[in-house]
Amino acid sequence: MIDPEKTDQAYQALHRVLVETRLMALDDEPTAKIAEILDWAELLPRHMAARDDKTAEFRDTLEAIVEKDARFSHALRAFAKPQPVRW
Repeated sequence: MIDPEKTDQAYQALHRVLVETRLMALDDEPTAKIAEILDWAELLPRHMAARDDKTAEFRDTLEAIVEKDARFSHALRAFAKPQPVRW
């Protein structure tokens, strides 16, 4: 689970990772790079669904994704600080 006070930020971060990854696919980024990001991203829902607190692990996973590609830094910022959703 994620700290209940960070749940909304976790969903926002996950959303941003998925949207950015979709943009990578639309921009014809190498599939190996997309797969590497998704390998990390698949851990995010697991952290959210865990019975024990995985808030730190969620953040660590986002940091690992940012290390692979800096364009995901907005997802890490969304988790760190609540931001308004802009549609």
